Amino acid sequence: MRRPFLSVLLIAVFASAADAGLGQSAGAPAEISADLGSCSALITVTDADAKPVYGAKVTARVQYGMMGVKKLDLEAYTGADGKLKIDRLPETLKKPLVIHIEKDGKSNQVEFNPGLRCRATFDVQLH
Repeated sequence: MRRPFLSVLLIAVFASAADAGLGQSAGAPAEISADLGSCSALITVTDADAKPVYGAKVTARVQYGMMGVKKLDLEAYTGADGKLKIDRLPETLKKPLVIHIEKDGKSNQVEFNPGLRCRATFDVQLH
């Protein structure tokens, strides 16, 4: 008698967890955190027809610390909406952070300078 109840309970828990996860990810872009500050960069990647690009590879090397000696390599992919948020970037950098975006042999790059805009948004078209 306990096994059917336990099975139903587990199914209900997993179903509600799956629904909660789908609800959260539908509105928020994919996200990666550098854990180095309070700035962020929101990147929206589109193709030549202005359609969102899913699975575009976004990479960046953050150089921080005294004389930029410490390095942090970031890599993530855009979501179905073509967006990726790089969160918790440093407020100051010696030189702008170059963010590289590529998919299927097409690429582009943008420069993030937290001194100019701490919370930057970039619309990137791959070509």
